[in-house]
Amino acid sequence: MKKLLSAAIALCLLLAVSMPFTVYAKDANNDRGMYKVSEKVYADAYMLVSLDDESYPVIAQKNKDKKKYPASLTKIVTAMVTLNEAKNLQAEVTVSKAAIDALSGTDAQVAGLRPGDKLTLEELLYLTMVHSACDACQVLAEYIGGNTPAFCKLMNDWCKSIGCKNSNFVNPDGLHDPDHYTTAADMELITLEALKNETFVKIATTQQYEYGDYTFIHTNFMLDKYHVTYYYEYAEGIKTGSTSQAGYCVITKASKNGYNYLAIVMDSPIKKLDGYDTKCSFIDAATLFDWAFDSLKYSTVIRANDVVSEIPLVNGKDADTIQLVAEKDVTTLVPTNLEESGLMIKPVEQPEELEAPITQGDYVCDAEIYYGGKVIAKTKLVTAKSVELSTFLKIFTALRQFFGNKIVLAVLIILILLVLLYIYILYSRMVKAKKRSAAKRRRREQLDEEMNRNIKNKSRSISKHDDLPPPRR
Repeated sequence: MKKLLSAAIALCLLLAVSMPFTVYAKDANNDRGMYKVSEKVYADAYMLVSLDDESYPVIAQKNKDKKKYPASLTKIVTAMVTLNEAKNLQAEVTVSKAAIDALSGTDAQVAGLRPGDKLTLEELLYLTMVHSACDACQVLAEYIGGNTPAFCKLMNDWCKSIGCKNSNFVNPDGLHDPDHYTTAADMELITLEALKNETFVKIATTQQYEYGDYTFIHTNFMLDKYHVTYYYEYAEGIKTGSTSQAGYCVITKASKNGYNYLAIVMDSPIKKLDGYDTKCSFIDAATLFDWAFDSLKYSTVIRANDVVSEIPLVNGKDADTIQLVAEKDVTTLVPTNLEESGLMIKPVEQPEELEAPITQGDYVCDAEIYYGGKVIAKTKLVTAKSVELSTFLKIFTALRQFFGNKIVLAVLIILILLVLLYIYILYSRMVKAKKRSAAKRRRREQLDEEMNRNIKNKSRSISKHDDLPPPRR
């Protein structure tokens, strides 16, 4: 009986230990830009974005989600809302007195528009983007939205539609207001969306524009070779902005030797450089571009079918593991002095195991490619080969999983205990029955002995009277 109980306990422990369990770990990646700029950048917030990859990777950044005042960078949104809403850019618009009066006393930059002037929407857009004319913005807002609040709603709705989460615009020109704000990250989304519009690109990259008797030079002095301090031969467009609260801002792009970058610079100061007061926004943008052109190059960091990982395979015929490989070549920006030993590839949310059958090229999970502790690229991991299903292993695995189920285990334990209890009861009854049989047998033996003794005694008594004489008559 004790042996049976010991065996039952051992079986229960074995089943409990064999039950499967999983440990999950979280991994968060905080995007801080692929690399750190080695040169001095004065701006409080900036972003450098590669335009050569459809994912638009952030090459470097600082305070990209910090609340900032956009000043005239706002006019990018004004231009895009106009382009989205206007059916005909040649439509003629008459300048209203209300549009001009809205800027009274603001000291805003204007193109000198007067009430009654007639301009096309296209002319107003050029004045907005090239000269940063606030009066042109007011006329556009009135024509497109009916009034400024309605136009600003269109601005905010459009920004939200492209993914902006930290922006709010209360005017079309960027004049300071505490409730008029954005971030470098949102301005990146806005500008990237704007660059998809060919008309916007044409207008925003125009270096000078003639209207009436005036020739307006683009406010981005990086485009003008006569601004020797700021001129940058590789720069193109797009928009500048400045107020005392916003500091100096510029969004521009540059192309050199097949490499294309977008720089967003916000809240840059004026510094005395080489003895001159210098708007550091232009210097910062040039610094970011030069650093990228000189320090980075495109290189293939992983090739198709390179093995990245290997994981267990369940029910595989002649295979108990499967290799995961890169789906295709991955080319990305890396330092010109890249050390391949510094590259690290880490699967993201890789499953603990796969189950056969497997087809070569099946997608399993993503992988991040690290350099210097930062993610510089991503790739998809796929199965390296095809593996057929083993029917025998499938049945065996199903049985193991069945008996490893907690409910099944509990039922088995109960059944085992009931069987043991039944055996115990049956054994007890057998012992008692055996004892009763033995007692009955002993009793019969005693009775038989007594009976035999009685018979013997009776026989002796009869034998004593055998010699007596016959009775008298």
